[in-house]
Amino acid sequence: MFKVDLNCDLGEYRSVSEERKEIEVMPLISSTNIACGLHAGDDRSIRKTMRRAFEFGVGIGSHPSFPDRDNFGRKAMVLPEVKLRDVVCRQITEFINHASACGVAMTHVKAHGALYNMAAVDLRLATVICETIAGLDSDMLVFGLANSRWVKAAEVTGLQIVEEVFSDRRYLSGSELVPRVDQSALITDVSEAEQQVLKMVHQNLVTSIDGVDHHLVPGTVCIHGDSPEAYHIAVKLRSSFERHGVKVMPP
Repeated sequence: MFKVDLNCDLGEYRSVSEERKEIEVMPLISSTNIACGLHAGDDRSIRKTMRRAFEFGVGIGSHPSFPDRDNFGRKAMVLPEVKLRDVVCRQITEFINHASACGVAMTHVKAHGALYNMAAVDLRLATVICETIAGLDSDMLVFGLANSRWVKAAEVTGLQIVEEVFSDRRYLSGSELVPRVDQSALITDVSEAEQQVLKMVHQNLVTSIDGVDHHLVPGTVCIHGDSPEAYHIAVKLRSSFERHGVKVMPP
């Protein structure tokens, strides 16, 4: 039987209706990456989302970002290495403290937005982040883009990498994600998302926007929580996984 983790970025809601959508998604996933407050969320939302994840047996991960609330953490930033380490360390440390207060276990770290994407192509940046994580908990899992610099950075710092693929993003040749500034970056058609994920899980292949198949091995599949179709993609994937013999479980 095939096995895969299904994760979603949550704790990012800014309204009651957005929180309701997150509540609907939670029972359908096996891991969640919770906003740490710098791109979205606050102490209250972190703890509420943690408790909700624990209730459904969902893996609990921190989702640190650049200090960029105005742009939802999606603006590229260049920080001095000391500042970057401090920003990442502070978010994860506070997250660990919240988890302890809630009586839950933190399972992984997944960087958010521009921090994640920049590290995917910059080994030094990915290594600095992984070194910071390892300094806090060397047993922590790291979610990072499949076939990217995240994989090497985790390896050299002794962390276990969970290679991540995306249900709702299209790919360039070389396994990079199409940048969000490109109109073709996002997949909003639920059936297209389903077919892309099934091909990645069953065949270890993804078709880039130039029509070429590229090899990758998904350890976890991401659904962006702020996508309007997040719930519908989650429902479709769970149903499709059941039909095709794919077991959804945390890594």
